[in-house]
Parts: sequence; C-alpha cells; structure tokens
Amino acid sequence: MATGLLEGVIANMPMFRQVARPQLVELARHARVQHVRRGATVCRRGESLNCFFGVAYGLLKLALRANGGEEKVLRLVGAGETFGEALVFRERPNPLEAVALADTMLVVFPSQAVISLFEHDLNFARGLLASLSERMHDLVSEVEASTLLSARQRVATYLESLAAENANGRARLPATKTVIAARLGVTKETFSRLLRELANQGLIEVEKRDILLRDRAGLAAVAQGALHA
Repeated sequence: MATGLLEGVIANMPMFRQVARPQLVELARHARVQHVRRGATVCRRGESLNCFFGVAYGLLKLALRANGGEEKVLRLVGAGETFGEALVFRERPNPLEAVALADTMLVVFPSQAVISLFEHDLNFARGLLASLSERMHDLVSEVEASTLLSARQRVATYLESLAAENANGRARLPATKTVIAARLGVTKETFSRLLRELANQGLIEVEKRDILLRDRAGLAAVAQGALHA
C-alpha cells in the first residue's frame, strides 16, 4: 500500500486522530500492512513481538487456550482498534493468541517507531495511556462479571452493551455464538439456552445473529439479578 494511503488508514484510528500530520507521515513510513485470511493466526502465545497492531478492517479474537483445548476469549478487536501496545514497552512474550474471525487488514507498527512517537508527541502519548487505562478498566469489569455475576446476568449485560448505541434496540452479534460464549465464559449450549429463555420471557427476539431488545428495562433487571427466569 502506498504511504499516502496508509497514512489515511492510520489517521482514522482513534488512537492517532490527534497526532500531527508530520508524525503520521513518519509513522506510516515505518508501518506495514498485513492481510490475514479468516481463521489465520496473527500471533501465538509465547512469541516475542517487536510491534503492535491496528485493525483497518475485519475482526479478530484475543484468547487464552488451555492445554485441554478450552478457550477463553478475552477481547474482540474490530476496525479502528489496536492490540499489543503494552508489549512495545515491556520485553515480555506475547501472552495471548490472536486469530482472525474474518478477512482482516492489519497495520503493523514497529516498536521503535511507536516509542519515538510516544517520546515526541504528547497527544499520542496521552491517547495511548488513555487507551491502556480503558483496557485495564475493562479487565477489572471482566473479572468482576466472571466472579460476581451469574451466566444469565453476564449474557443480559452483554446484550445491553451491544444495543447501547442503537435507540431502536437492535444489535448484531459480532461473531459466532461459539466465540461469544467463550467471551462470556459459558458454553455455546448454555449461551443458546439463555437466549431462548430471555426470548421466551419477551425480553428479546433472536434471528440468527440479530438481536432485538423488546424490553430494555426487563433486560436491565436481569443484568442486575432482579428478574429471574
């Protein structure tokens, strides 16, 4: 990809929107594009990485996998989002597996170019720290949900978050039910059963991966543990 086009792709990522154009040009000069097919592994746990990644388009899952094959999906990463930033500043092995859930275009940012930008551009440094802080907050919320909330509450909370930006209460699962179930720490069968229960209560409608929230107040009550099946 031509440097000018790559610069435009990078500029549209929220983390880089406040970066001045000369710095964007320099960063684009060092960055490279990586096209990944659905199902391909971008990086494996234990690998040494000297970069971090931005998603131009597509979708990936970041996951931990046990020796027995069980998988915990920690995060879904879509267009405009980044991952692996912390490894730029800490020389440690990659702790997660990243797998493409759709054909994906990545922008690969070399560590040295990112460190240089961090040291010379205050806006970028603030944006990066804000992103990492938000990620830490999300992780705390994830631990809280997995330890203090029931599976039913976690599913209701997740559906609420999907539809939060849509006034009409419509949402679409960003990945397969298997992946979403692994994200929520339940089996696919449990996830499907809980969706049916919520639908039978008149709280949602389900059409494959499309979800309609028919009763937001009722779903919120489920998320808070105040409404049972």
